[in-house]
Amino acid sequence: MKFVSVFPAILALLAAVLFSVPARSQEQNPATAEPAPVAKPIQATPIQPPQQAPATPAPAAAPPPPKTIDELNAEEILRLVRYSYTLYDRDFTGQLRQGFKVKIPFTLSLQPKYIRFKFDNPDQIIHLNTADNQFQLREVVAGSDGPVDPARYGERIRGTDVTYDDLSMRFLYWPNARIVGEEKKKTRDTWIVRVRNPGEAGNYATVDAWVDKGSGGLMQMIGYDDKGRPVRRFEVLHGKKMDDVWMVDEMRVETIDPNDGKRLSHTYLEIKDTAPTVRVDP
Repeated sequence: MKFVSVFPAILALLAAVLFSVPARSQEQNPATAEPAPVAKPIQATPIQPPQQAPATPAPAAAPPPPKTIDELNAEEILRLVRYSYTLYDRDFTGQLRQGFKVKIPFTLSLQPKYIRFKFDNPDQIIHLNTADNQFQLREVVAGSDGPVDPARYGERIRGTDVTYDDLSMRFLYWPNARIVGEEKKKTRDTWIVRVRNPGEAGNYATVDAWVDKGSGGLMQMIGYDDKGRPVRRFEVLHGKKMDDVWMVDEMRVETIDPNDGKRLSHTYLEIKDTAPTVRVDP
């Protein structure tokens, strides 16, 4: 309480009391005189504390600057690769080819929620469902839709060198990735990202992926068994623009003998052209 403001109020109260009591006249008969009115006490107005100005809210913290390419960590790099596969909601025609005689056509659908391969003769759909971070590998055969048994992840598709793991790129969703090096591939600067299989399903215990720094595309992949020996190698051979989309249109998949590192067989995965987009939830 401030004394500067209270002291004048006390003085005013005393003055009001003194001047409100009339002086008793000596000529007035006390017996007949009316009693002097009693002065009512004057209540001082309560002193209100000074109001404080509302506090000015602190300015919001500025968002951190975006990372440069060289500042990305391994998980962010794999997220970039996954994003590059689902950037466009498009369908493409392609084939698995062994030599010049074996050609197995398919339709590839790239969508934010899944990657799907559709084969004919007999009808078969293989798709990786990425909705809600499930990353579930599923298959539709003879009208029946269900998850692929993990025991089949390393199974070859229609006798080719491509397995269920390979077609779905399931390793791109494995956790605990780390950068183990950088290298030039076909004049392109790449990261080498290593991921370890969180389970025992499939043929690969570890996968090394070469990722293009410029596009986020996958340039090469080598899958290793549980003894650290290479058993499968992917390599991008060519890319081209289809309508408004740049796509890898030729990739070689090689099966490697883990004992001597020699190539046993190989299959080409080729993307031929864009296809009419038909959307049916898998």
